[in-house]
Amino acid sequence: MLQAHGWHGQSWGTGFVLVNEVEADPTSPGAASFAGAGGGFGAIVEYLVDAGAAAPAVEVAITSGGSTDDWKDSAIAPGFHIHHLGHLPPGAKITLTATEAMARVRWCETICC
Repeated sequence: MLQAHGWHGQSWGTGFVLVNEVEADPTSPGAASFAGAGGGFGAIVEYLVDAGAAAPAVEVAITSGGSTDDWKDSAIAPGFHIHHLGHLPPGAKITLTATEAMARVRWCETICC
């Protein structure tokens, strides 16, 4: 946990930065989580494909306010990959699906105590 200074809802103050993550892999291909009241920032998806994977794919769906933004990569070359997703609105649901790949979505949230 990192200490951060900045905007926290209605006022400036000191809070803590939490790193959140949701993971998926061939044995557990789907996972979901959500961003907290302050939303999330710096969201990224990292994924790893082993040599010999026939049809690897990684998909991230971010649902908020009745709409869904989808990002997908398929026919992925073996190796490590990263894609920046950006800001997550407060309460956004993050759904990750991985086929023949290991993947995780990471994002930070600032909380105040």
